[in-house]
Amino acid sequence: MLRRLIFSSFASLRSPLRGSTRFAMLAVSLCSAVILHSSFAAEPHLISGELIALDHINRAGTLRPDRTDAQRRGDWDLPLDFTLLPEGSISYHGAPAELRHIPIGTHLHGQFFEGSLKPVDPKAKPDPNARKVSGDSKYSRVLKLEDDFSHEVRLKRTWRVETLDLTLGTLTVTGNTAGKDDVKPTLFQIAPSTRVWKGRGIGTLADLKPQQRLRINLTVCTLKGPGRCVEIWLDDESRAAATAHQLEVHRQFMREHGLPGIIDDVDNSKGIVTVALFDGFDPKLMDEFPANGTVSAPVVPATATSPAIPDPAGITAAVAEDNLRTWDQINDRKTGPMIETLKTLPMPGHSGIRIRFQPSLLLEGFRPQRIIRIWPAKWKVDDLPREEKVYQ
Repeated sequence: MLRRLIFSSFASLRSPLRGSTRFAMLAVSLCSAVILHSSFAAEPHLISGELIALDHINRAGTLRPDRTDAQRRGDWDLPLDFTLLPEGSISYHGAPAELRHIPIGTHLHGQFFEGSLKPVDPKAKPDPNARKVSGDSKYSRVLKLEDDFSHEVRLKRTWRVETLDLTLGTLTVTGNTAGKDDVKPTLFQIAPSTRVWKGRGIGTLADLKPQQRLRINLTVCTLKGPGRCVEIWLDDESRAAATAHQLEVHRQFMREHGLPGIIDDVDNSKGIVTVALFDGFDPKLMDEFPANGTVSAPVVPATATSPAIPDPAGITAAVAEDNLRTWDQINDRKTGPMIETLKTLPMPGHSGIRIRFQPSLLLEGFRPQRIIRIWPAKWKVDDLPREEKVYQ
């Protein structure tokens, strides 16, 4: 309610300098960013664990949290169910990703916040057959997930090889974060199934040599000591190749599904919608959106010999839900010229990029605080598999 009141108040502003609504829109954008940031005013609860189940359609899954001294022994390995927030993002191999891109068994690091819990009847008898869950189960909303590779990239962390014992299946390494070595070395497990990447090809465990700087993805962490190596990258070239591949996977997904965001403001009199784009997408994708000042042009319809030519300044939008699923983007979409792109300070989960556009019709879902996905004119809006659509 407070947020809607502030939006309504700022929407009535006019700039004495510009004589337009641009000042009002910037005020709304800044106000929105402050309010969105206040949702995460508390520090996130940091949880690491192994992905043991996922529902990629609804952006939800289950972790087996790492064992810690803060847990009771009876609580070890109990599952933690989570759901990604609409603005929640994932990194895999150092690039943006979707939950569907993460293999089961991947060790993840996450920023968790408290979710809504079902009310408990104090008079109800406990169900002896109830599913046991992690003591951290109240932290069910996720803002950020990243695999070990991405986590190490962000922290500027590598592992220096000390010794390798193929007979015992062990790899002794010393962690180094931003130039500072760990106090003690770490002993990881390795196996014939461990994938080793060397240059732009596949290596072997025999390629591991003392003093090499590695990045490692792990599994069964704290269950099997510090963990078992699933993937090892020996050099900068192999790491760059992994990131580049995941980046292309991400770009293809976004071009097919559209960039997600939340509607900041709707000017009903002019039919203009302002959408704040969520964080967690490749910034270079914005190069494919029309630049400010691009002149709108009529759409040239398709003929028997040539495809349709879209409006170069056009933006297409489709209504989505909190799990970022659109209803039926091939049919339930509206297109119109982009007015301008606004840039404000990025906030947790939000890119700081806001786009104003004028769809041909204000759909019911084009309301403040609703989720939508948008496509520039260069991207083809195509149909999706049935299970990915809300409308069945």
